[in-house]
Amino acid sequence: FGQNGQTTPPPAPATPDPGAPVANAEGALAFADDTISFSAAIPPGPASDPVLNYLRTDALAYFAKYKANARTDAEDRKKQGAMAMPWEVQIVWKYTAKAGDILSLVGTAYEFTGGAHGMTYTDTHIAKAATGEQITIESMLTSGAISPAMVIGVCEALKKVKLQKIGSATIYDEPIVCAGTQTNIQLEEAKIALAPSVEANKFGGLFVYYDAYAVGSYAEGSYSLVLPHEIFAEDLRPDYKAMFGGKVSAEP
Repeated sequence: FGQNGQTTPPPAPATPDPGAPVANAEGALAFADDTISFSAAIPPGPASDPVLNYLRTDALAYFAKYKANARTDAEDRKKQGAMAMPWEVQIVWKYTAKAGDILSLVGTAYEFTGGAHGMTYTDTHIAKAATGEQITIESMLTSGAISPAMVIGVCEALKKVKLQKIGSATIYDEPIVCAGTQTNIQLEEAKIALAPSVEANKFGGLFVYYDAYAVGSYAEGSYSLVLPHEIFAEDLRPDYKAMFGGKVSAEP
């Protein structure tokens, strides 16, 4: 979250910051004062784990930015004689799937920064367990880019979920178009994670997450979709194709 898509978080400070979040026995980070309440739940694991260490360092960078902004906002409110409105940030990361040396996580961040309502954002992280090297979905495909088959598959899944949720396969009252030059579904607006399989040590497909406003109004909320691997199997590089099989075994 804190790095806005960068692949390497900033190094941790050489000396502990007394104003930084404190980790509990499970590895969760927490901090609270009169301007901000912050927490980051990260799967438990050793400090030497490169993937978990990335998430911890990223969370600290995320916190540092919001702590500074929350204090500035509190000072401005005090000068204006306005009511104090402490900020709130809650981050939760969890694994979605593991196969071979690759693992996948999804994270949600709830933010309240004094507006009319809070916002929830989604992020995903796919990496090699041993080294922490990040992997993108695009790098798993022979073309190095999201394929038309994947876009159509996600689009059709979104239409189905939209019909169930709001009774209309539309985006801001416009009909969803899944193919051709008029398509109004973009995977660039989504976050993608690997999905578990009923087969051991395999990925069953992908989880695709759209946050509020990406494909509908705030009132609609977010959307979580499943894309079975059969839809994009022919687009996978041979070394990754062998890692997919079976049906998706869980909900996103």
